[in-house]
Amino acid sequence: MDHLPASAREALDIMSNWGWLRCDPDGNPFPPGEELRAVVNRLAMDGIRRPHDAILTLLCNGRLIARGNYRWQKYQDFNHFQSHSDWECIKPRHWQQLEGAIEVAKQGDVSGDFIQTTLQLTKLGVKDCQAYEWEFGSNRFAYARVTDDLAPWDDEYLEEWFSAYSIEIWPADLKLVDWDEPETDLTTEPAMPISDGNKGGRPPAADWELAALEMAGRYYRGDLKPQTIADVARALTSWLADQDIHPSDSVVRQHAKRIFNVLKTWEDG
Repeated sequence: MDHLPASAREALDIMSNWGWLRCDPDGNPFPPGEELRAVVNRLAMDGIRRPHDAILTLLCNGRLIARGNYRWQKYQDFNHFQSHSDWECIKPRHWQQLEGAIEVAKQGDVSGDFIQTTLQLTKLGVKDCQAYEWEFGSNRFAYARVTDDLAPWDDEYLEEWFSAYSIEIWPADLKLVDWDEPETDLTTEPAMPISDGNKGGRPPAADWELAALEMAGRYYRGDLKPQTIADVARALTSWLADQDIHPSDSVVRQHAKRIFNVLKTWEDG
């Protein structure tokens, strides 16, 4: 960690003392991330100058892990590639591309001002695209790059665009969740213990099949048009709360992800 700037080391030391580890009511650990903007503001309150710079350094070096939604496109070797994902880890190379674009902007003017470059990604169909956006206050960032000194038919020509949002981060040394582990079967809830007079025992279990039908009905009626998994999660949480059912955020999000994927398939189909 000696190669890190002093501000980044200090920020990481401060964050290591925060209470990241969390569990649901059954004692099962779930992702510990905090919103990017919340971490930036908290570090600022703890006296870190330019905390967003410290966080970006730690993300580039893999000291922090980031998770969120992203969209990506690339044109290379005369082929188009693209991918999108919801609530997935964002690899350090994407943060490194952002950092590089910021460094180029810093050097663009002798006065030290940032010079934002506008790029033309003709093969990706994106015009007047900013070289980067670092909107940590909105939990998002984006970058674009193009080998503009080469012609599109040149063998080394490349265009790339990446945008991530709804970002949460946490220290990399928290060995809490195996992200590659298959999801557990969420269709069956644990049986409720029998008690005399229906007193005590576990709270009522959520009927996830009925919940999915309710969300589908809202979508069909036009009452639910989710743009993210979080939109579905909020609708689920509200509907369940009306029945005095309060599952953990992690369980709600896993069901929300499945429902969101189905709704997007209907919309795109």
